[in-house]
This record gives sequence, C-alpha cells and structure tokens, in this order.
Amino acid sequence: MEIIEVNLLEALRGVLTSPAEAQPERFREQVMEPLRPVWEPIRRYMPPGADGADPALAVARTLKLYRPELDAESGLGALDTLAAADVFGQNRAALEQAVQALNPGQNGISLQEVHLVLTLAEPGGLGEDGYTGAGNTPGWVMLSVWPQALPDGADNFCRLPAITAHEFNHNVRFAQPDWTFPMTLGAYLVAEGLAECFAAELHGEASLGSWTTTLREPELRALAPRYGAALLEQDFGLVRGYIFGDAVMENFGGLSGKQAKLGIPPYAGYALGYHVVRDYLARTGRSAAQATYDPWRVIVAGSGWFTVTDGGQER
Repeated sequence: MEIIEVNLLEALRGVLTSPAEAQPERFREQVMEPLRPVWEPIRRYMPPGADGADPALAVARTLKLYRPELDAESGLGALDTLAAADVFGQNRAALEQAVQALNPGQNGISLQEVHLVLTLAEPGGLGEDGYTGAGNTPGWVMLSVWPQALPDGADNFCRLPAITAHEFNHNVRFAQPDWTFPMTLGAYLVAEGLAECFAAELHGEASLGSWTTTLREPELRALAPRYGAALLEQDFGLVRGYIFGDAVMENFGGLSGKQAKLGIPPYAGYALGYHVVRDYLARTGRSAAQATYDPWRVIVAGSGWFTVTDGGQER
C-alpha cells in the first residue's frame, strides 16, 4: 500500500507569508483544493445555503481549519511548533504501524493507497482537546490540530498517532460489506468502538481523547437501553445524533426543525461504542485488529451490553 503525503502545514505557511491580497486565492488553491476529496462530500450535510458563494472557505470554517482571515503571526508560530516536533513524521510512522497491524490486503480489503493529511486547526475551534481526525473518505486519513497543552500537561499533538490509528481503522472498516448505506446505528456504534479500541491497542488507553473517556460506565449503562432499542435505526440524522449527541450536532448545524434533541450527552456514541467493543474483546480474546473484520451484529451480541431477541432485533 502506498502512503501519499499531503502535508498542508507547509502549504499554509506559504499562504500566510504571501501578500494579504493574494492569501484567499492561494488558500483555496494550495490548502483546500488538495483536500477536495475529503470536504466535497461534507457539503451535503451542511444547512441549505451555508456554503454561499465560496464553498471551499465555508467548509474550511465548518471544519475549523486555520484560514487567512485569522492572525498570520499566531498561525506561523503554531506551524513552527508542529514542525519542530516532526508531527507529520511521527504520524506517518503511526500510519505505517496501523497498516502493518491491520494488514488489509491479507484480509480481503483492497486499499491501493492512503493519503495522510495534516492541517492546522483554528485555535479554540476543536474544543478542549484541540485536535481531531477524519477517516470517512476512502483512502484518506486527515488530522487537524491546534498545538496546546492538555489538562494533564501533555502536548495535544502527541496524541495524534492514536487518531491516525483510529482513522485508518475506519478506512479498513468502511471498505467492508458490514458498512453500507443506509447504515444502522449499530454499525456506526461498533465502527467508532473498534477504531478507539484499535488506537488503544497500539498507543495505550491514555492516548484516547475526552470524547471517549469523559462518560463513565454507570452513565453509559443508563443510556444503553435507548441505544439497544435503536440499533437498527437507519435515519442518518438520528444515527448521527446518537453518536455525537445534541450539543455537537447543534454546533455543526446538524439539528433541524424536523429533528428534536435526543437528550444524548456529547460523543456518547463514541464512549458507548468503545465499552461495547472492549467488552467483546475481553469476552472473546480477540484483538481489536482481528475484530475489525467481525460483523457488527456479532460484536454487539458478544459484548454483553444488549440482549438479542430470537427475532434478531437487538434490544
């Protein structure tokens, strides 16, 4: 499998050091155009008219990417920090490790190439963690970070290798028949749980973000019956609501007048999915890498979190 490097940090540096009047167009050409395969599909989930006359810039704002309209000096300082830490090199190595661990070719998954993308995020745009990733586009692993210290004092960009593992796991999982549209909540829940368990398997549980670790098991046990009753739900708006929670959906424009709030805490689907898959692994002795190729219904049934009726409907 070929790894194609798309290090947009240096592209952004070129944008921020160019004359002010040239920056918007250079940003579109040098940062957003290489990312088009990732952001073009996102437009369909944006509120009507949200992308206006400049879709690339509108999506950049939605994704909280660093843009020319922000302070150039601060952006250049952040780019220096990431370059000095060789963040791109560290995550290329993490991607190579993930490829070796999952060995998709030997498991019937044909991935000829994978693009590794690193972008600078808008300061404060990605919450308290300051970093995120995306692996929903086949053949693409995108990372985004604004360098900052985490509550435990660690640099947040040191957690990115776990994100790289998580997102590449998605690439492999989403290439399987288990992941089809319209997808079920159960398939999505297990996909996020597998990705987090795989990241923990390679980089340790301490590498996981707050989206997985904030909610504790008693809170998740209380939520589990609601998820169990909705595991076969296929309305993508509702499915996303169960995964991301009300506040996140509202922040990114995912709640509309047709969709009432579900009363789901932020990122509850990530946390619950992680516990479901973790318990499945503990009960079966399988690794997260091995379980990446198991059907979601098998994982749900073997996790102990839900009861499966004789009719096959998870409850």
